[in-house]
Amino acid sequence: MTIGEKISKLRKEKNFTQEQLAEILNVSRQSVSKWETDLTYPETEKIIALSKLFECSADYLLKDDADESGREVKVKIIEVDSSEKNREYINSLLLTLFSFPPLFGFIVAFFSVRNSERIGSRKMKILSFVGMAVSLIMTALMAIGIIFEL
Repeated sequence: MTIGEKISKLRKEKNFTQEQLAEILNVSRQSVSKWETDLTYPETEKIIALSKLFECSADYLLKDDADESGREVKVKIIEVDSSEKNREYINSLLLTLFSFPPLFGFIVAFFSVRNSERIGSRKMKILSFVGMAVSLIMTALMAIGIIFEL
């Protein structure tokens, strides 16, 4: 929670309007509004006054990860099991390896089809079209794999 969110929350808990809080702190209502939207921050003396008024620590107001007593909230780190890491690594590796051949195959087939008048045999033209189709299918499968993360 940001300092602005905390000021807004504490002000509402005390049933103060922005104007009332501004009058108590001898600032404009616009200043309070800017604090609450994190456009500006209160001066040090105002933070001290806010902490006394709201009966909380200055640490609570200033630190995004502090609770109301001012203690830092410990971020819980979730251990990912090594088999999960291995599976993600293998998926990433396969996705990377399979993404290049279809793309290059499509490019080669595209230029082959584009320059088909230079290709003498009908079989070569057909193979170029088949290669292009296979490349498009592989690229589509790769895209689906990326979207759904295998």
